[in-house]
Amino acid sequence: MSLDGSSSRISEKTNLPGNRRRGLRSLSTLLQIPLFGTRAEARLNSPIAGGLPADILYEVSEYLWSSDLLNLSLTSSHVRALLLPSLYDTVVLKSSHACRTALAMLYEKPNICRYIRKLAVRPNYYLAWPKANERLDEDWVVCMLLGIAKNMPLLHTFDWDGLEMPVDRLWITLRHRCPLLKTLYTNIGYQPLNPSSSLFEFTDLTSFSLTVRHSLEETDLFPEQEQLPDQLWDMLLTKCPNMQDLTLSSFSSSTRLLNVDRLCTADALWPKLHSLTLGSFGYNDDFELNSPSDDAAFGAFLSKHTALKYLRLSWNFKRWVSPETIPLFLEPTALPHLTTFVGVHQQLAVLPQLALSSIEILDLTCEPLFAGRLDGLGGVCSTLKNLTALTSLDLWVHIPELKDHSPFFQGLMEACPKLTELHLMCTTTFGVKPLLCLAAHLPLLPHLRTFSLTKGHKYVGDDSSMLSTVLRIIRANSKAKSCFTSNPNPELKQINIRWAREKCPNHLKQEGTYDVVRQWDANHTRVIVGLEVYEKGITVLGKVFTRRYRYKNFPAPSRTQSSTAITASTSHAPSASTSSNDANDDGRHSGRMGRRRLRKALMLIQNKQSSSLVDLSRPA
Repeated sequence: MSLDGSSSRISEKTNLPGNRRRGLRSLSTLLQIPLFGTRAEARLNSPIAGGLPADILYEVSEYLWSSDLLNLSLTSSHVRALLLPSLYDTVVLKSSHACRTALAMLYEKPNICRYIRKLAVRPNYYLAWPKANERLDEDWVVCMLLGIAKNMPLLHTFDWDGLEMPVDRLWITLRHRCPLLKTLYTNIGYQPLNPSSSLFEFTDLTSFSLTVRHSLEETDLFPEQEQLPDQLWDMLLTKCPNMQDLTLSSFSSSTRLLNVDRLCTADALWPKLHSLTLGSFGYNDDFELNSPSDDAAFGAFLSKHTALKYLRLSWNFKRWVSPETIPLFLEPTALPHLTTFVGVHQQLAVLPQLALSSIEILDLTCEPLFAGRLDGLGGVCSTLKNLTALTSLDLWVHIPELKDHSPFFQGLMEACPKLTELHLMCTTTFGVKPLLCLAAHLPLLPHLRTFSLTKGHKYVGDDSSMLSTVLRIIRANSKAKSCFTSNPNPELKQINIRWAREKCPNHLKQEGTYDVVRQWDANHTRVIVGLEVYEKGITVLGKVFTRRYRYKNFPAPSRTQSSTAITASTSHAPSASTSSNDANDDGRHSGRMGRRRLRKALMLIQNKQSSSLVDLSRPA
């Protein structure tokens, strides 16, 4: 259950787009929530309206988005009672408004709290967009959490993201009232850490995150690194031997930096550690690289954690370009199971080949890659060739507008032909010429499913609409088929466009999601016949808008379309009702989308069951 559209730290390590289906959980997990009394037992085993058994309903719920799951639960009180464990398994409150309404509801209805396993609370959230976040008293939030903590015996994950760390009483209450709590995330603001905080009294945590909040006012170009309390290190190094996920990071590196040199000691060892986030790293005032101070010891720390699958090393090079080389002394057999790397190209380039060949997800958006670091010997394209398992790539480039980009784009696509997801972010003017050049080379990625483009926004010129950008990508892609393949990007399912502008909230002006609709033609090729569009953003005058519509102005397939297919010969521009913020219109659209996904889920389950049926009448 998420009460707005921003991403959560509970799931941010997967970096999945917001419209992906819910992650699968086992049916046994859902049924661990007890229903009391004989009526509850009868209700659990009885079919719902229409003859659908309850266990099938649970299976269907695993394929639905949160909004669709909520709509399904509103069909009847009986269905809602069955789906309560799924609805409230994960509660993410990503705005002050969500915290105020949801916490008040949970306080009044303690019976719902017993279903909550993961709770993320984000008052005064810096990522609230496109509407500005309202100010909320965080002491009130803590009081409400203290009131509901006793009713959350199944809580195993708690995530706090406020202006400051909550008062000590909250940590004491959570430790005593929630015995299953093993995952703990919190951030800090301007207030210094209390060495005697009850936060450091937890034992046997498996996930821990301490971060400096985003968007703190910059106070120093080179802030002195902050020594973390000994009590914190004692908790991590001696009381949590089964640590699997550790984050010690600053997202306001010109205000506070956390010193992590204690990781470079012999006693820093977690055999089960599979996810690590550290930083921000950058320059000292003498322009030498800061923490970790001992590169060889840090390399030894990484080398001995052979179970690491996710490694994020955040870097702060906002004002100065990073150095040509960054030392990282790793053993040849280090990081054999690494699947995700987030950092800068210089560190990626010095990873051992064993680690490079296992990376599937790569994020190089810590700083822009300038033209001199894109191609050629030692450039990013030459490094990408060693990532033979790479399927997802995020890249931030800074390229001249008038230069011929064909060699770079071709080298990029040829270096990682297995990509299924590509996100290109460009902070320079990215006009029609480089856009068409990029789209013309996308057919070199035959398995591409999702393409995302983030670029700076201009009020005049080519940025007339995000839809026009998407159409240019599709048309340029189609024209290039004779050069690369007869059916360019046959698996492309989604295009995302984001317009960035520095003075906008969260630096985001507009964003749009365009789901590709395809049909078979006479040549047994699935061709594009429409786009399902969702756009939101801020107008020139500062007004917030959202719109959902279907665009259908594509050539019809060469064979007769079925009655269930999309048929249109003219574009369907968003009408006044679809381009407004009318909640009823959005509800009708989401209802239709939900019914389609529900039908798909039922078909998947039917196929799954039919393929696993055993004929009990046959003799053994």
